[in-house]
Amino acid sequence: MNIKMQKISAANRKFFLEWLPFNFCDRFCERCEEFQDDCKIYQDDVNFKVKCQIEGKDSHDMKVIFEHVAETMTQTMKLVQEMIKKEGVKITKEDEKRADKFERAAAAAVVKNMLFKKCRLISRKFARFFENFSYPLCNEQVLLYLYNEMQELCFYCHLIFVKAARALHSRIEEKKDKDDFSRPDPLVSAALGYYSLLVCKRSIEVILNLIGHGAIQAKQIVKIIKLAEEAKSEFEKAFPGVTEFRDKIIFHGKV
Repeated sequence: MNIKMQKISAANRKFFLEWLPFNFCDRFCERCEEFQDDCKIYQDDVNFKVKCQIEGKDSHDMKVIFEHVAETMTQTMKLVQEMIKKEGVKITKEDEKRADKFERAAAAAVVKNMLFKKCRLISRKFARFFENFSYPLCNEQVLLYLYNEMQELCFYCHLIFVKAARALHSRIEEKKDKDDFSRPDPLVSAALGYYSLLVCKRSIEVILNLIGHGAIQAKQIVKIIKLAEEAKSEFEKAFPGVTEFRDKIIFHGKV
């Protein structure tokens, strides 16, 4: 069950380092040995945890996390406003209205898309399965295998829906702005969602093999696998190039 994770080529490493902070990453920092020393996101996370330790706060407390995110967003908005002022860009009320109208139309188009619907459903199914799973009575080795697969499922199940939604929205943005970036965000986001789905599908199939088809949860797993296949098919229909994009992202899942 030891599955090797794909190594990043020298050309890709160079590309990723040129585009810090990463938009191409699954954010599984604990598994990322290649970029920890260079990644601003990782360094900020380490600094946040150290700051929490010094201040006697729990870095896993959601209130503390949201306060940190709010502080970061405030700093980011301040930098953006300074940059806009420096460049002499003026945003009128009409600009804001047009942008708001576009965002509402884009959001409406995204939620109607079948990929969005399938990924929202499968992410929820995986998350509920993880929350309600009961470990069977079995030997220590099997329990360890089950635990490892459940951790994989826990981390990646939410990325499926989040990245699918971003991919669909980015595709609309790309058409409007006529972006010509060598590694387009719609495909990058779709790839992160697609391979997260494959990770979760593989993990739940391994879990089924470990607990056996006669287990209470077996029927539920079979249904989830079917839904995962449907979501996979929708990814491939919506973004035909996604199957060739594995080496264009930083991905630490066991596929």
